[in-house]
Amino acid sequence: MLAALPTNRLLAGLSKVEWSQLRSLCERVDLELGQLLFDEGGPLDYLYFPQTGVISTVTTFEDGTHAESATTGCEGVVSVATLLGDRQASFRNIVQIPGSAIRIPARAVRNGGLELPQLSRGLQAYTRVFTSQVMQSVACNSKHNVKQRCARWLLMCHDRVEGDELEITQEFLGDMLGVSRTAVGSVTRRFARAGWFSYRRGRITIRDRAALRHAACECYERVRQEYDRLLPGSFFPH
Repeated sequence: MLAALPTNRLLAGLSKVEWSQLRSLCERVDLELGQLLFDEGGPLDYLYFPQTGVISTVTTFEDGTHAESATTGCEGVVSVATLLGDRQASFRNIVQIPGSAIRIPARAVRNGGLELPQLSRGLQAYTRVFTSQVMQSVACNSKHNVKQRCARWLLMCHDRVEGDELEITQEFLGDMLGVSRTAVGSVTRRFARAGWFSYRRGRITIRDRAALRHAACECYERVRQEYDRLLPGSFFPH
């Protein structure tokens, strides 16, 4: 049982009564960089509510490459498929920025196992906004260039962490964007030369968020607006 109040936004917004009912099912776990939470075809045995850190929902292709379709941090939960009643993962969920999470057994939410109306409303709202994020990501990947998508991705990660530092390698960033390390390296060097961020030993420090927002495609604002509409106060202010 957890003694401290959660920092995950979905859980932090619960009343004291609902949190006290849910707390006995909760377990705090560490999230390590590159950790695989769910694999394609594997069981969906837990729900993960990130406290810190960021998790990517990824598709793996036959040639072994990857591409990200959604990002989840302290505003949400992994995996939405569990909330919809699925028992088997269709996509991979990988930790892209390390941190910690609260997890509960998936069986607790299946078949109406939890009678917590406030949590249920929050999970329904998150499912809707997560779906919007995935749909916008599909359109973005087919329409916008690497520079726009890279700026968008960095902003999405920045939204989900406290402070300005992101612990991530260029290789992992390339995997998430579905582009080569050479392509992502060319873009990040341009960003660094412009002073938008600094990069050292697997850590990116955001220096000019306004410039990144200007460089990002419209998809960032569209998704952010949906989060603000359905889950106001989801992200850390920057």
